[in-house]
Amino acid sequence: MRRLTVLHDTRCELCREATAWLRQQQQLVPLEFVAAGSDELRRRYPGIDADETLRQLTVVGDDRAVYRGTKAWVMCLWALADYREWAIKLSTPQLLPVAERTFRWLSKRRRRMGAFARFARRTRMRITPA
Repeated sequence: MRRLTVLHDTRCELCREATAWLRQQQQLVPLEFVAAGSDELRRRYPGIDADETLRQLTVVGDDRAVYRGTKAWVMCLWALADYREWAIKLSTPQLLPVAERTFRWLSKRRRRMGAFARFARRTRMRITPA
């Protein structure tokens, strides 16, 4: 995998904060960002349901593999130098169900979680790997 395209919801504050965070990280695999539901998305990936990309995080590999939800977030982490080890751990059969429950919980509350993400950024709260 040489590149990942992250289809992100530009109307969602949590999504915008997560995108900003991803852009700041050292990337082992370059991340490219395209607005979910956009004309650009429809042009570049005609086989992907643009409306669905507004409902859940979607990542597309340069090999056209499509990852959604938790697996998409794990792929984003896998692309990052400081979080690849976490991504590998989270993708194991033991931890993937926990990651899925956590991601679903956050996704259901993403509108409200945006305010927390903004607060964390403004106060320079850092979430660092152990």
